[in-house]
Amino acid sequence: MTITTTVNDKIAIIVLAAGQSSRLGQMKQLITVQEKSLLEVKLSQALELTNQVYCVLGFNAEQLQTHIDHLPVKIVINKQWSAGMATSISAGVEALSSDIKAVMIVLVDQWQLTVTDLFTIESCWQNNPHAIVVAHALATNALGGKEKVGPPVIFPQRYFSELMQLSGEEGAKPLLKTHQKMLLKVKLAHAFIDVDTPEQLTEMNKILSANLNH
Repeated sequence: MTITTTVNDKIAIIVLAAGQSSRLGQMKQLITVQEKSLLEVKLSQALELTNQVYCVLGFNAEQLQTHIDHLPVKIVINKQWSAGMATSISAGVEALSSDIKAVMIVLVDQWQLTVTDLFTIESCWQNNPHAIVVAHALATNALGGKEKVGPPVIFPQRYFSELMQLSGEEGAKPLLKTHQKMLLKVKLAHAFIDVDTPEQLTEMNKILSANLNH
């Protein structure tokens, strides 16, 4: 498969960064990665694909905004952030420009995702524009013995109305279940490595430190 690496203004990327990070004990959005905040890194990656980048903020939105004011992204404030991730997805999709043909949803703490990963997901959508393109990992002990599907995920425009009606803590999972036959799964196991606990943060820092020393 040929991977396109040019900016595409017909696809938007929503970076979800509204949560409180209560289990981590600090704001995951401001964790330092590559001498930048994790939030800035994720938004900068998204901007390499499209100039239509939306950042959904909620908890401590004003503080976070000061860290990304220099980036050409559209800020969406989700005042209902505490009601679950679905409210952030809904708010982000509702804010999209009317000419957007598809939206990619990314989580701010998917720290192992690279720009190449995002381009891979996008290229799969370009070749299959009616599909819901979703990251996928086979069942392993590390993943609790279950097959995983989840962000980054691209939804074509036809699903926008359903995305705006989502509610609860499960994000877009109910929509992925409803439209299982439309899923195009892209193997991307490290998409399911995130930072929710102090232990995961310690592990992340170990890996990043090891990479720097190579």
